[in-house]
Amino acid sequence: MIEGPSLWGLLPLFVFILLIFIRWNPIAAIGTAVIVGAVMSGASIMDVATVIGKNGMTDFIAYIGLVILAGGGLGKIAEKTGVARNIVKFIINRVGINSPNKAIICTMIASSVLAGLLGTLAGANAIIAPVLIPVVASAGLSSSVVALLFHGAANAGLVLGPFTPPVVTLMELTGLTYPQVMLYAGLPMAIILWVTTFLYCKKILKKTLIEHPYTEEDVAVFQQEESTDPRQKKITTQATIAFFVTLLGAIIYGIAVKGGSTFTIAVILITSIVTGLAGRMSPNQIADTFVEGAKPLLWIFFQFILFTPFIYFTEQMGGFEALKNLLMPYIESGGQAMMVNLSTLVNIAGIPGAAVAHSILMHKMFLPTVTSMNIPMDVWVLALLVGSQMPFYLYPTGDALGAMGLARSKDLKNIIIYGVVVTVIVVLYVFVRTLFM
Repeated sequence: MIEGPSLWGLLPLFVFILLIFIRWNPIAAIGTAVIVGAVMSGASIMDVATVIGKNGMTDFIAYIGLVILAGGGLGKIAEKTGVARNIVKFIINRVGINSPNKAIICTMIASSVLAGLLGTLAGANAIIAPVLIPVVASAGLSSSVVALLFHGAANAGLVLGPFTPPVVTLMELTGLTYPQVMLYAGLPMAIILWVTTFLYCKKILKKTLIEHPYTEEDVAVFQQEESTDPRQKKITTQATIAFFVTLLGAIIYGIAVKGGSTFTIAVILITSIVTGLAGRMSPNQIADTFVEGAKPLLWIFFQFILFTPFIYFTEQMGGFEALKNLLMPYIESGGQAMMVNLSTLVNIAGIPGAAVAHSILMHKMFLPTVTSMNIPMDVWVLALLVGSQMPFYLYPTGDALGAMGLARSKDLKNIIIYGVVVTVIVVLYVFVRTLFM
């Protein structure tokens, strides 16, 4: 049994990171880490069961898992009713794609908007790919560029959406409102992602058009027949209007009453029901479609349930406290700026997994120091966002590989280089921001 505080208490964390890197299933990885932590802390089987039942099911991270499931359900309803396709078609028509630049901008807008509205990166890109790829391919984009656009732009949308899991988590952890989270963290990061993605795609476009062009067969895979039935078009239009009116109305109401993170699930459920009814779906069809969309994300919910005991046993052994004690001499010599920068770097090199869980872990590790050093929440929220999101760029994780798959790209090299470039730029922004605390 480990007596805390001890750096040995961080062993479960290293086990988890190692297993994720060697491509273990996230549930298997976190489950193994929980077992390691329980054994090292001397916990019994009953102790583990109690922590999972009483803590894991009631902790905030379990609620975020539920939000993610609900977001998947809303996305599927938006897909089945044609709302998602309507949004993409509207953006295509407004931008008017007749050049590579406009194709890049259109893809970025569509990916960001849909990811921000639905709260899912892979789901948003899966919806827009069949509609967008034939258009942007004919405008002169390569599969490499489209993969990078899906990766970068969707992540930008994810840190902007009012009810996306990362944003909801940051609001809960820091106590900041949605406009504050956007002003201090979400919008600056999104702007960096958009600008860097656009410039990098422009840089590689000419070469990748030769090495990784779209073929006629690639484009044919994405071609989909659009309904020509006037009645169905009318229903889809009504569902789209209902989707936006309900969602925007709920967002405005939530901000007005300071609904915070707990209001999110109500917004998603209400929008799902209203959109489904406007799309002429029966209550049973709405429920079945909602569950269908949530099913592929069920693993995330289980992972989040297990994340609570994982943190609990690490804290029992004093792992976080020992790490704080180790870093304190460096932090004290450098002050607030050193603390924020060091914690950001530590977390970027950490877990290339769920950003929500990563944010909560980072907050648990460093909150006592943040509080004792009076670091403003408007700076700490940026460190939390960058520390939890950038591992998705620094390592070729599921998000990056998923974007490649949806874009039918095999160009992993540019995904990796782009990820390093955007990570360096975002971290430099954090360093500059800490100079003005």
